[in-house]
Amino acid sequence: MGMSIKNVSPCFSMWLLAAAFFPVPVCGNPGIAIRGTYVLENTQYAPGLKKYKPSQVYIIYNGPYIKDGWRASFFRGDTIINLKGLMDSTKGGVKAYRLIFGSKEKVDSAWQLDNKFRLTDKVFNLGANMLRVLAYDSSMKLTDKFVYNYAQKFKEQGKDVPTLGRLLRLEEVYTISDRNKYSTGAAWVVSIGINRYQGDALKPFSNCESDAITYNTFFKKNFQKAFAMQDSVINYNEYLLIGRNATKEAILNALKDIASKAAANDFFVFNFSGFSNPVSFDSLNYATHFFPYDDKEYTRDFVSYTNRFKEEVNERLISLKVLQEHIQVIPSVNQLFITEAGPTEKFKTEFIKTLMQNSPTVAGILNKNRVIIVPNGFGLDNTHCNGQKIEKGPINYYITSLEDKLNIYDLFNGGHKSQEIVFNLKSKETACRVNEYDYFDIFFEKQFLQQYKEIFGDDNEQTRGLKVRAKEIQQQVSGLAGKRYALVVGTDNYKGKGWKRLSNPVKDAKAVADELSNSYGFEVQLLEDRPMDTIYKAIREYYRIAKPNDQFVVYFAGHGDVDDELLDDGFIVCTDSRSVEDDPVRNTYIPYLKLQKMLNNIPARQILVLLDVCHGGVFDQKVFDKEKREGEFGNISNRNVLQFLKDKLPLRTRKFLSSVGSEPAFDGKAGRHSPFANLLLQVLRAKGAGSNGIVTLSDIFKVLQTASLNETATLKISPAMADFGQVDAFSEFIFIPLEKMVTAEK
Repeated sequence: MGMSIKNVSPCFSMWLLAAAFFPVPVCGNPGIAIRGTYVLENTQYAPGLKKYKPSQVYIIYNGPYIKDGWRASFFRGDTIINLKGLMDSTKGGVKAYRLIFGSKEKVDSAWQLDNKFRLTDKVFNLGANMLRVLAYDSSMKLTDKFVYNYAQKFKEQGKDVPTLGRLLRLEEVYTISDRNKYSTGAAWVVSIGINRYQGDALKPFSNCESDAITYNTFFKKNFQKAFAMQDSVINYNEYLLIGRNATKEAILNALKDIASKAAANDFFVFNFSGFSNPVSFDSLNYATHFFPYDDKEYTRDFVSYTNRFKEEVNERLISLKVLQEHIQVIPSVNQLFITEAGPTEKFKTEFIKTLMQNSPTVAGILNKNRVIIVPNGFGLDNTHCNGQKIEKGPINYYITSLEDKLNIYDLFNGGHKSQEIVFNLKSKETACRVNEYDYFDIFFEKQFLQQYKEIFGDDNEQTRGLKVRAKEIQQQVSGLAGKRYALVVGTDNYKGKGWKRLSNPVKDAKAVADELSNSYGFEVQLLEDRPMDTIYKAIREYYRIAKPNDQFVVYFAGHGDVDDELLDDGFIVCTDSRSVEDDPVRNTYIPYLKLQKMLNNIPARQILVLLDVCHGGVFDQKVFDKEKREGEFGNISNRNVLQFLKDKLPLRTRKFLSSVGSEPAFDGKAGRHSPFANLLLQVLRAKGAGSNGIVTLSDIFKVLQTASLNETATLKISPAMADFGQVDAFSEFIFIPLEKMVTAEK
């Protein structure tokens, strides 16, 4: 996503910094690629551009270096006067066209088209350094929309905020990282209400559907009040599912859609108003299931004796576990859950434990800001308040009648504002005297986790103990670590017969590259759909430039292969890999054994291989040696983070982590991240803020291991992790967030 997502090579990091405000190249060497943004003379507009009638067009160039004498044939200053000659000579150097609309005094909007004149982005000037951004896929389908506060980005970086005209002259208008950090948080609200189910087994409700409607109206109104600005309504995304529309398919599809579009700084709100029931298949363990609408009636036997209908229960109902599995891939940090569908007195505890995946450690790593509002016992359909019957569920009544001076979104801010909201809601309950007991509770996950750590410490935590300031972490790292490099490879398209096109690897690779670069300071080289020799050449270059104190991460997303008969090895499939029939010994593939030897010899002390490919787990040769694979690496407890860094960073580290073992990997739905990439990005974006300000490979593995227990097939992963090459015992790969990104203790 984004206008000109960056493809950063280590050799050009300094040049890119200069190019941020000087679009004309300031340096370059013959035979190597350069990048820049140039003006296109209006006589050079192709029909695919001219029809839009732009006031100006910029060319995004990423191609061979243009010698000064040769350059004069195509340029006058920084204006392209011979586009065809430039394109013929540079063989694909023109990557995109940026169309500007408006006057010199005021830019109204800009569109970006790829080199085949397909629309990829639109931005609209909202004033006050705000842009409304619309992003499209290759089929011209809208895939994302948000409001981008670019002033916030430049101010955080200590730079002057550019005019919009100057911003649009930059190669990057926004990146995936910007989307997550500097967009004004959007709201994604799923509100479900079902009054009447088919058949007579379930007694009709009176207010579930009206409660769902009033919740949606209330959250929209509060959102517009909290984020009052021009076009703020585009940031509110509603999924109102009422009655017959509240099917299982519709509910899960809404969650999948949000997972593909929402960003980390967005708000996610979920409400279910309808029937639920505890289900047990072993007479010991009960799990609550929500009943979606179904054209096929729920019979009395099915409702009363669900343990006899296991297959039908799994097919028709939504368990809390399945709900959690879909929610875990929604990247939004701020999440609010409301339901009065509590069927038992243990529902609150079950709901909270399930959403937290029964693991305070994993919850802390992901660092979500979840608020859960549920009954302490059985949910009610209406409210009796001082002798009056109110046609709303009690929680709905308390929330939707919140005082105007308060805003429900302040629940996420902590401090006195959230406490004022809690007091207001509880005061209404006290005034109504509902059943003369505490009908509902408000659970703050972050507050709970902090209290949990203070009382029990971290569960199996490597860096248990003192939490330090970001500055202390950086001081410790400065003497122990060098540069950080990353080679990120994503392959969607394949020439070899039998290797079908994939939808997500390049998107996943771009997102991982962006996060490593912007949040952790890695110098990233991103390779998209590149042949085998190009990948080998890139790896060999790191052998030349890496130093002993450096870190090196290699990430592969795409097809993987395995031969467990003749070759006993796994392989990365490249865009130019031939079919297995044409290349049975895999000469056009990258074998894991060869890759291990190459990476092991790179001088960098810490090396990590991340594999989101089929059969990635066979990178561990113990699979073929029939030896027992190591499980989770041993943890060293009772160490504060500074001592942990001092102990671990000097150790020679060679580790890999894959999305699966020897089985195929899920690519995920088109346009969405794979389950592995989704969770990897969530952990990296949390930046250790919920623990000790660092992210370890073991942290990532814990989250993936927990997710491997998913019941939903399309979300299932089975991560594998092990050492390779020459490695020190007890070594650990550690991601250190950039100083400004680390949450410091005040």
